[in-house]
Amino acid sequence: MPASSAPAKVGALRVLYVEDDPMLRDMLATQLRTHRRIAAVEAFGSPREVIDGAGLGIDVALIDLALGQGQPSGIEVGLALRATRRELPIVIFSQYRVPNVADAVPPRERHGWSFLQKGSDVGIAQLVEVLEAAVGGIERIDAAPSAQPAAEVLARLTPRQREVMALAASGYDAVGIAERLHLAHVSVRRELSLAYRVLVPNPQPGTDLRTAAVLEYLRLMPTAGEPAAEE
Repeated sequence: MPASSAPAKVGALRVLYVEDDPMLRDMLATQLRTHRRIAAVEAFGSPREVIDGAGLGIDVALIDLALGQGQPSGIEVGLALRATRRELPIVIFSQYRVPNVADAVPPRERHGWSFLQKGSDVGIAQLVEVLEAAVGGIERIDAAPSAQPAAEVLARLTPRQREVMALAASGYDAVGIAERLHLAHVSVRRELSLAYRVLVPNPQPGTDLRTAAVLEYLRLMPTAGEPAAEE
């Protein structure tokens, strides 16, 4: 859903690329580096490497949405980068059609985000155009079908499931959640599994359930992501 104005003129871009699939990461990074409008590409497979300090000298971040089970989502990585670079353009590049994925970004942070669907019809030239447009102030959002009504879904989550999802949305894995809530690891995994069924009732084959569930939870709970209080 691009803005009506044309993007500002930009020079050769310095791109931060985050992708957990090593084959795809190497292939796409190589293609980007050979493009005449790309000056440099910093490619990372681990979200933590990026969150811990990468990306200060870049123009735009290209981030996969699902970065592996137990890992922060691309949106969480983007928000962490934004904590250091307030106006950094973020392009989320994903194979998943997540309903209303843009709503997972807090309203005050929503400017400067683009969401591009991976597919055989997206070539390197189009990808570079999206990156340039993001730097120039034009956002692109590949729309997905409407999501579940918030009140209906939240009514099916127990208070404990909301607690564990709030911590999952903050980047905690099952072990970390168990430590914060003083619960057995197996109990946390059970609560997460039950919450995933509510939040992602009809997952597509290959869906990263944690990422999809966290994004849906963030959409439903605008203040989600704040760590739950310890008991």
